[in-house]
Amino acid sequence: LPHILTGMRLSLSVAWMVIVAAEMLTGGIGIGFYVWDEWNNLNVASIIVAIGIIGLVGIALESLMNLAQRHFDYNRR
Repeated sequence: LPHILTGMRLSLSVAWMVIVAAEMLTGGIGIGFYVWDEWNNLNVASIIVAIGIIGLVGIALESLMNLAQRHFDYNRR
């Protein structure tokens, strides 16, 4: 189980990066599209805020996976 959770942690971070990149390419809605749209409008302040939000969401997802991994840690029992 620890190996499965490690794989899930790694794949979650890659999935988050791919989702943001796909939103940049496909357009429409999402934080990736927002970053791309603000880049085209040369609004650097909004881009920095959006990148910060992307990073905070990534940290939150990583923290949730660490919490789940600690919950299923067999060495502590």
